[in-house]
Amino acid sequence: MSHKSTTEPSQWVPCNTGGLSDMVERHPQFLPTIAAPTAACPLCSTATIVRISDLRNFPAPIAPTGMEPNGWAIVGLAANFWTGASTQISEGLLLGQPAQVKFTPIGYHWDFGDGNTATSPIGGASWEALGLPEFTTTDTSHKYTAKGTYSVVLTIEYHADYSFGDQGWRPVDGTITIPSAPFTVMAANETTVLVAEDCLANPHGPGC
Repeated sequence: MSHKSTTEPSQWVPCNTGGLSDMVERHPQFLPTIAAPTAACPLCSTATIVRISDLRNFPAPIAPTGMEPNGWAIVGLAANFWTGASTQISEGLLLGQPAQVKFTPIGYHWDFGDGNTATSPIGGASWEALGLPEFTTTDTSHKYTAKGTYSVVLTIEYHADYSFGDQGWRPVDGTITIPSAPFTVMAANETTVLVAEDCLANPHGPGC
């Protein structure tokens, strides 16, 4: 038995010579879309100079401070001071463009409240972290020479770098200084300082 195909032969339809406009008129659903141009970032140029005053959207961090013995000192012996300042990165708008700013501490200025100050390139550390016994002189310690209550302030100097997108870090022109919250130290003579335990339990305690 033979089968006869009922399919009509294909017919070629010549392409319309009306061009793109004629095709769009007949098939508006195929109207091409043109992407909006990406906004330029003229400030992202390496020639851009960013100054500390431009970082109004990027507040520098206020670092925590510490001292030992905790809140008090013995006249004539070293009291140890330190800070937990470290490099911090924040995000926001810089000159109207999304950016990152990195703050790095580079200097530490201590005002010990008794008329004496000290500047150090390091933030210091506790005696335990340094592997030193109590009342050892350190790079960030201070000896009070008179009894009294003193207000101590640490001011940290930060260097800043900025980055637009993935363009890498570039230096910000200038530095910024941020003071810590003041904290109080009470200095007393060795014979009047109270100890938390007796001298048999802690022969190295103050007054023992």
